[in-house]
Amino acid sequence: MTTIDPVDFCPKLIDMLANCGIALVFLPHIGGSFLHGATFCDKNKIVVIPNSIDVFWFSLFHELGHINQPNGTTEEDEVADNFAKEVLIPTAEFNAFTSKNDFTKAFIITFAQKQNILCGIIVG
Repeated sequence: MTTIDPVDFCPKLIDMLANCGIALVFLPHIGGSFLHGATFCDKNKIVVIPNSIDVFWFSLFHELGHINQPNGTTEEDEVADNFAKEVLIPTAEFNAFTSKNDFTKAFIITFAQKQNILCGIIVG
C-alpha cells in the first residue's frame, strides 16, 4: 500500500486492521511534540495512532510493533523500530543497497521499485 494514494489506501488499511482487532485513528501532528504516534488498548481493541505523515509508514509499523510488548515503551522501542525497519526494507536488502554507495535519484528510484515502496521511505 505504500505506493498507493492515501485517499485509496486509508479505507483499505483501516478495514484490514479492524479485521485484526486494531482501530487505526488518523490525527494531525501535535505541534511542538516529538511524538510520531501512539498505541494503547481500549477495552477489546488495540488503538494505533500514527500522526506524522512524513514518516507515516515507519510510525505505523513501529506502533504495530508495540502491540505484543507487555512492558510498554521502555528500551523495547528499539524492538519496535527494528520491526518497522524489517517490514519496510529488510536489513539484508538495505545493506546491499547502501554498500553500492550510489545515492543518485535513479538508483534510489530503481531500488524503491524493486522493494515496491515509495522513494521517500528509503530516503527517510
